Amino acid sequence: MKKALILLAPGFETIEATTPMDVLRRCQIPVVVISVNGEDKHGVMHTDELTVTSSHSVSVKADYTLSSAEGRAVVSEAEMVILPGGFPGYVNLAKNKEVGEILKKYKREGKLIGAICGAPTALKANNIAPGSRITCHTSVKDDMTAGGYLYTGSAVERCGNLITGKGAGLSLEFALECALALTDAERVTEVKKKMEL
Repeated sequence: MKKALILLAPGFETIEATTPMDVLRRCQIPVVVISVNGEDKHGVMHTDELTVTSSHSVSVKADYTLSSAEGRAVVSEAEMVILPGGFPGYVNLAKNKEVGEILKKYKREGKLIGAICGAPTALKANNIAPGSRITCHTSVKDDMTAGGYLYTGSAVERCGNLITGKGAGLSLEFALECALALTDAERVTEVKKKMEL
């Protein structure tokens, strides 16, 4: 079974992280949540902490920290990495060198990369697939197009192994597209029925 990795940095967007967690697990896709170092919205640095607080003060306990041996092992095992947006969460992801190495490794190995809202800026920061069709929050659209990405403005955009989502209100559509990339359409359709979609 393909496994997904969700990276949580301080100041992540709650719904953009928890919706993929929920939907993928409903689809019986193993999900591992990894805590990433970074500054919270007050400028306080958080390092090697399992509990990560969102931009709206919701605390989520990760399975591992990125610096742990277990966290590094999961990075090697997973078939997809998902980056939620939220401020300053997406800035923390874009600045983090280890996150950059993960993105480069996944791109190199043909693995799946998902990013929503402001998180596609981590792709630009690490020169991941410029020229790809993407969508993102309108607040970072100009930054992405300046980096050579083709902004479509769609709710969700898939271009090869890259899946991007526009923002928090479209988290469910983004999560379902990630699920479709990891499992068969029949399973996703069944989950959608159970969710009254």
